[in-house]
Amino acid sequence: MTKKIALFGILFLTFCLALAQTSDAQKTAINWEEVQVIYDLNEVAEMTRGSKMTETIKTSLNFGTKSKVKRNCLKELQKQAAEKGYTVLYIDEEASKDKRFNKRGIEVTLVGVGYKG
Repeated sequence: MTKKIALFGILFLTFCLALAQTSDAQKTAINWEEVQVIYDLNEVAEMTRGSKMTETIKTSLNFGTKSKVKRNCLKELQKQAAEKGYTVLYIDEEASKDKRFNKRGIEVTLVGVGYKG
């Protein structure tokens, strides 16, 4: 009986420690909606530069407007930045582009650089 109680106590403590570790990991993860989007390079001058990220969405305008496609592309880029742990996303407007294909299609490419700071 005491062995069962001791075993139960050890399992309970192990479970509590694992639960505490997972809650700490969840606190450090960044929500993609919290990633700040910056268009001016001077605002990120004192931050640590991360990697360059690119997102492309190619779709027909029958499914939405050009601005909606750009918003969706920006949302996907923010999700990439959050997964990598960046808090700020600088959008390089010169490298980003949008072009038309066929009569009703559009391809939007956004290029961003993640920053921590």
